[in-house]
Amino acid sequence: MSEVLFWIIYYLLLMTIFIRAIYSVIKKKQIPLAMIAILVIISVPMVSLMNSIDRPLEMNEFEFLAGEFKQGALWAIFTIAGYLYLLVWFILSLKK
Repeated sequence: MSEVLFWIIYYLLLMTIFIRAIYSVIKKKQIPLAMIAILVIISVPMVSLMNSIDRPLEMNEFEFLAGEFKQGALWAIFTIAGYLYLLVWFILSLKK
């Protein structure tokens, strides 16, 4: 049940950030940063999904991502950097 709740919150947050980015573009506020956020919202989950398909069954997605990040996998670095960008952009967009 907790995994289902995690995924519901995850996708609701991504949807909220996506809508906020579209709103910023329509209102002509922070257009370049909002466009980057839109691209990151689309690309990061896809990259993460494609690379998590080969993970061992005994590991969950977060453990696999953390392990790959420690090994310096480019996709893991891109994924974590993308999530950090979305978090910072979302917080900054709420303040303005």
